Amino acid sequence: MTLAVVLNAVQCVLTLVIIGGTGYILARLGWFSADARALLPKLVTQVGLPPCMFYTVIHSFSRDALFHFAYGLLVPAVSILLTFGLSLPLAALLRVPARRRGIFRVSCAFSNTIFIGLPVNLALFGQEALPYVLLYYFANTTFFWTLGNAFIARDADKGGTAVFSRASLRAILSPPMLGFLLGILVLLLEVPMPSFLDNAARYLGDITVPLIIMSLGISLQGSRLRLIFPGKELAGILAGRFLISPLTIILLALVLPLPDLMRQVFIIQSSLPVGASVAILAAYHKTEPEFGSLAVSSSTLLSLITIPVFMVIASS
Repeated sequence: MTLAVVLNAVQCVLTLVIIGGTGYILARLGWFSADARALLPKLVTQVGLPPCMFYTVIHSFSRDALFHFAYGLLVPAVSILLTFGLSLPLAALLRVPARRRGIFRVSCAFSNTIFIGLPVNLALFGQEALPYVLLYYFANTTFFWTLGNAFIARDADKGGTAVFSRASLRAILSPPMLGFLLGILVLLLEVPMPSFLDNAARYLGDITVPLIIMSLGISLQGSRLRLIFPGKELAGILAGRFLISPLTIILLALVLPLPDLMRQVFIIQSSLPVGASVAILAAYHKTEPEFGSLAVSSSTLLSLITIPVFMVIASS
């Protein structure tokens, strides 16, 4: 059983590596200008993901089951808050400089739930995993653009940055999140969906996963990866991502009864690399975007090894 799980996980990862590698090679060959590199993520987030979210919600959830899924939302929310809380003593232990402390804590607590989490979970578990992927995404996105944004801003001595603000609300209500919320609204109001709209949402959503993986390969080709291990701060972030965060989910699953697939998806989601938005926020707040980029790229490369490991853990 364990060997079969390992082989399945490795094959799923290799599938994603081939698709991402295609984007990487094409980028090396000069197929993508600077405008094209910017266009792919835009296509994913503004064209592919919103109908993908909408279609998934109306076909994977039901009006009667919404309470059950709301209960499931409690697990990733508590896990993220626990990991974020534990990152404080970890940062103190490693003597992380104040100018990096927010980036450090956010990198420990928040994962790349869509650009890596969505294709990985689909490859590992199939379409049935999508509702649980969206639950973790909802919690991760909400806390990242409120709590995470405020703490990264403090790295730049912006101590008065509010956790909840108009800017954080706009960031939370991104096109993918609006697609998710619109699907919930359609379910609650029991609005009938015409087949042409339903099919359009499905076909547009189908472009999402391959574009996500190809754009990840393109972005890795464009980044200057430092392969030299930089020291204790990055080691702390990797420990937060690949040890502390999934461990909180595993412990919560021992206390709270969860369906097997929900538990498996949450473990995978909690053990994914640092979200790319960490580097974006670090650059926006003018702290240390290089440190954020290093956390993103290093954890992404390491996840090629850790994903099969956590697949085995999630299935056991």
